[in-house]
Amino acid sequence: MRGATGRRFRRLMLMGLLLWGLGPAAAGFGRQEGGLLEARFVPEEAPVGGMVELILCYRLPRGAKLPAKPRIQGIQNLSVEGIREGSGEIRIRILVDRLGQFKTGPLSLAYVSAGGKTEWLRAEPASLAVLSNLGERPGEAELKPICTIIPTRSRLFKTIPWILSGLAVCAAGLGLFFWMKRGRHRPGASQARVLPHVVAEKEIQELLSERIFEKGHVKEFYFRLSEILRRYLEALRGFPAAEYTTQEIGLAIRAPEDRQLLGLLQEADLVKFADLCPAPAKKNDQAAQALQYIRKTGPAFEREHGPQGSQQGRTP
Repeated sequence: MRGATGRRFRRLMLMGLLLWGLGPAAAGFGRQEGGLLEARFVPEEAPVGGMVELILCYRLPRGAKLPAKPRIQGIQNLSVEGIREGSGEIRIRILVDRLGQFKTGPLSLAYVSAGGKTEWLRAEPASLAVLSNLGERPGEAELKPICTIIPTRSRLFKTIPWILSGLAVCAAGLGLFFWMKRGRHRPGASQARVLPHVVAEKEIQELLSERIFEKGHVKEFYFRLSEILRRYLEALRGFPAAEYTTQEIGLAIRAPEDRQLLGLLQEADLVKFADLCPAPAKKNDQAAQALQYIRKTGPAFEREHGPQGSQQGRTP
């Protein structure tokens, strides 16, 4: 009886020893299968404007791996300056940019499981104590000017009114000088005036010499031709033809010869806004009609306003 009890006791002892030896291995096996994520700030306190590191220590499940670019959630509200990866950890460089509570959100780190599925390791938020730049007693701190940027007592502020006054006097003097000079040379300036029909004829000749119609820029040709004719009509008749629509110009004109110009403007509108593409021969005819209108109405304008400058800029 006593021998059977001893054998039973020895078997129990042996089983206990086996379980005690397998305990750490079993625990280690469980840790390998599961994942772990821990987070902390280093250092744990910093002043505003300082740099700290958020260290994420992780352990991935068996067969899992991180993606090529770490995917981290919970740091979107922080000023991240850089991320470095290490063995079993990720270091995130962060700027302390606020007073009061400085804390991450709930942290998550993405990984790819052995089966190719995206999973997440999760950790509680990490927090940091923000130190005041004014010392332990901010209320008693004495603020000082940043003299290297803008002195609080600068002589420049005292001299600015005098500088502005001097500039104003100089500007007034220059304005008076040019006004008097312009008054003395007013007759000469009148003689240098070029009459509008001379200007319009020269601009049309220059437009034709550029050959933009032949280069395929049909709309640009008719936009410029229409603008030249509108400016000339405005100078000739005294209403703002350059700002009027063609329909408004038709209501404003009174002279019979202006009806010829109205037809040209309407055809130009068809090219500009209705994508009409006239033949080169048609374009030449319209340019000739425009020059004919200008040469027909120009002499009457010249007789009314005098011959000064009428020969300047005329194209043969």
